[in-house]
Amino acid sequence: MLEAISTIEAYAVPTYEVFLEDGKTQDAIMFNLIILGEAANKISSDFQLAHPEIPWSSIIGTRNVIVHGYDQVKTSIVWDIIQKNLITLRQNLLKLQ
Repeated sequence: MLEAISTIEAYAVPTYEVFLEDGKTQDAIMFNLIILGEAANKISSDFQLAHPEIPWSSIIGTRNVIVHGYDQVKTSIVWDIIQKNLITLRQNLLKLQ
């Protein structure tokens, strides 16, 4: 999960406008959000319940929307995930090591 976050951060662009214009970056970031969701989905239920500070269902749900509802993915939501959620997620995952 940490590797997917690092990859997303490496692909991130400076502004939402640039993100909107760069389909390759959108695809690369969404692919890594899928990887992040897949990894979260492989974590046991017991471990997930023991660590409610990680938004497991949101991570897995984001993966499901990208994979199964790709025509419904909103770039603004993906941008918000990149800007607002990944830093906290990284910090919380690092505490688990």
